[in-house]
Amino acid sequence: MKAIWIGVFAALGAAGCMVPASRYEEARSAIVVEQEAHRRTQDRLSQISRDLERLHASLAEREKKIATLEGDLSEAQLSADVAGTERRFATEIVEQLRGELLRTGDHLRDMSGEKTKLAQALDAAEARAKKLAACEAAAADNAAIVRDLSVALHAPIHAGEVELVVVDGRAVLRVASSELGGEVMQETGRKVVAAIAAVTQTRADTRVSIREAGEGGGSEESAKRLRAVSEALVKAGLGAARVELAPATAAGKGVATLELGVWDAGE
Repeated sequence: MKAIWIGVFAALGAAGCMVPASRYEEARSAIVVEQEAHRRTQDRLSQISRDLERLHASLAEREKKIATLEGDLSEAQLSADVAGTERRFATEIVEQLRGELLRTGDHLRDMSGEKTKLAQALDAAEARAKKLAACEAAAADNAAIVRDLSVALHAPIHAGEVELVVVDGRAVLRVASSELGGEVMQETGRKVVAAIAAVTQTRADTRVSIREAGEGGGSEESAKRLRAVSEALVKAGLGAARVELAPATAAGKGVATLELGVWDAGE
């Protein structure tokens, strides 16, 4: 483009006596306007390129968080499967001992001590089987809670507004205190409260714990935020006895974040 306009200038210069000065200035102004438009176009393209790079980086980070959550869900399911296997093994031992006790009952009249040991072993095995059955049920329930929360909060989790992690087999939601514990609860906070209320509605043994990490933890303002969240959950239908407040003893570092643990507390 520059070569064309340079040729125009050359032609105008060669025929200077034939072209009026006004035509020359008009051509020169057109070149300046064209160059400025070209420069603005280049700047805009560069800005768009930088915006795309930032967008790709943000999407990659969110995909990484979602992959981590899927791994946590798999781990929770594995815990439930392991508990189920151990429960079945314990049940098989109980049946084996019961059979041995019945078959040898008549022959152990003079060996009461051995029979007593077998009876004690049977009782212990039955107790272990019951405990493992309870662990299996709790693990399965907690895995279901994680799954249901991830479905109910898919959009804010994918957008990075809410973080769902699994800690000791329990679901933990993390959301900025400004979204959930402010004087006016924001949209993301309302979604979190609604999701917890929906997930716990059909699970009478579920409990919710609320704590605040980061800056402001342990302060009177933090305690007010915890109470506000608790009241919102109770208003949404969760019984007050099922909500536990765990205020921090001192302020932490980083952005103030509310952590809501949801788990099954059934026996």
